[in-house]
Amino acid sequence: MIALAIDNRIFAAAILDDGGAFISRAECPTPAGDYRDWLVAIRDLVAGLAGTTPGMDVAVAVPAIISTGSISITPLATLAGSDLRRDLQSTLSREVSLSGFGDALAAFHAHAGETTGPLVALWIGTSCHGGLVANGGVVTGAHGASVNWAHLQLPAPVPHELDGRPCWCGRNGCLETFLSTSGLEADYERVTGDRRTAAQIADAVAVSDIVAESVIQVFEDRLGRATAAMINLIDPGTIILGEDTPLPDRMCARVPRKWPGYVQIDRSNTQLAACSAGHDALLAGAVMLASAR
Repeated sequence: MIALAIDNRIFAAAILDDGGAFISRAECPTPAGDYRDWLVAIRDLVAGLAGTTPGMDVAVAVPAIISTGSISITPLATLAGSDLRRDLQSTLSREVSLSGFGDALAAFHAHAGETTGPLVALWIGTSCHGGLVANGGVVTGAHGASVNWAHLQLPAPVPHELDGRPCWCGRNGCLETFLSTSGLEADYERVTGDRRTAAQIADAVAVSDIVAESVIQVFEDRLGRATAAMINLIDPGTIILGEDTPLPDRMCARVPRKWPGYVQIDRSNTQLAACSAGHDALLAGAVMLASAR
């Protein structure tokens, strides 16, 4: 099957065999143009994959809430309101299925057998998304919006966190405005006046930059509050941190130390783990979901 992941930075495509192994893979920068330019870029990316055959279906992961093939809610303005499934089927002349980033990430880790109880997957990048696995399957919910954690309010905010940060969704103070990589970068800029990428901030921590360390500590505390909310609601066996989570090993070690202040009972059985597969997890997860339909 052909897999495709659409993001605001790159388009990634791959062919996976029936066992989930990658046969070929390619990617390209996200075009700066309009919706048609995106479809053309996807067509060319898929056509360039080694090993495609006419009968291969396409499984697509997209950062969105999806309603019957249409993009219901997404941070990607180019895709907003589009009937992406129909348009990709026309462009590629192949059967297409769509999955959200969070669902694809959750499916990938559930397939790897990384939990004995419910699994919550939190995709953290320039936007944030969530997925849930329970009773052996991905739970998408009544509206395809299961674990839409990024658009909850930050739990237990302190006064300076009530500054009305605008979110692309039209609300203010969503978790995504604090816990996306762009949120981290904005926090650093507020303190220093300088703009650095999340990766540069993490690198600065490694060389004992005091300001970067302070910003990361605040990020840890906020992530602790957000994941504690997931524990209180779902009581998962595992929480996965995906994509561009800064300093993921450190987060997995330190964030659980924040939980006792925000959960009602001892939650030491919940494991926090990082995904190191990047967009490959989305590609493989999208194929798993498509195959199960």
